[in-house]
Amino acid sequence: MNILRPRLWGGSALLAAAWLLVLPGCASQVPPRPVPQLEASPTLPPWYPEQPWNQASQDDRVYYTGKVVFDTGRHAIRPEAEAVLRQLLAWLQANPDVSRVRLEGHTDTRASDEYNQKLSERRSIAVADWLVDNGFDHNRLLAVAFGESRPLATNDSAVGRQENRRSSFHVAEVGGRRFKGQDPTAGGLVLTVLSREERDAMKNVGEVPTYEPPPAKPIRDVFEPEKKKVFKGMLDSVKKAEETEGNAPPEGGDKPEDGKTETEGGAKTEL
Repeated sequence: MNILRPRLWGGSALLAAAWLLVLPGCASQVPPRPVPQLEASPTLPPWYPEQPWNQASQDDRVYYTGKVVFDTGRHAIRPEAEAVLRQLLAWLQANPDVSRVRLEGHTDTRASDEYNQKLSERRSIAVADWLVDNGFDHNRLLAVAFGESRPLATNDSAVGRQENRRSSFHVAEVGGRRFKGQDPTAGGLVLTVLSREERDAMKNVGEVPTYEPPPAKPIRDVFEPEKKKVFKGMLDSVKKAEETEGNAPPEGGDKPEDGKTETEGGAKTEL
């Protein structure tokens, strides 16, 4: 019995030594603790230029803080959007070399193409009228409508649709010339921006007036000043207004497709 003990002891020692050799290898297989990742700083949204605009800039977007977005099926200017428009107005007044700025109207996809096109027209004109009502020259405004054709975000979510129901602002002409030789209209439907006097004369006309300019023949990108426009129905509307004063038809056609209005964040309330 005493002879066997050293053998058992020796075997145990060898086994222990083997475990010591194995343990470091096992320790090396333990995955390292994950290192907490610092949150990346949020990127600027597409409607927010990285720096103020100047003539050397390649970006035609106008610098401002905030955004102009609309409720579903609506073209009324939100109170918070007026702060953005005041920035735009101050910027335009401080940059008289910008002879024309493009006001774009956009929608989400929650209605027919035809409905959204008309809605985007009303949104673009609403912004233009706000600027004119606050003393800006309507001849320096180029209102353009795109309907649902140019989304900024996905239309599959309420947040994305809210971003698409917007108006954006771009430099169209500088000193009467196309900015960077680009199409001032950006391919959208051009609308007529009326003065306050012209709007008063057409207050009984139900639809937003659309003006199709004659084919332009620029000479070195210089455009001749536009002549005074007389719109079809303007004189008739003045006469009609005198005969039926106070009977202007109510605005209509702003009901969204699903009968609900969608506000920022996705909340819905019945109309």
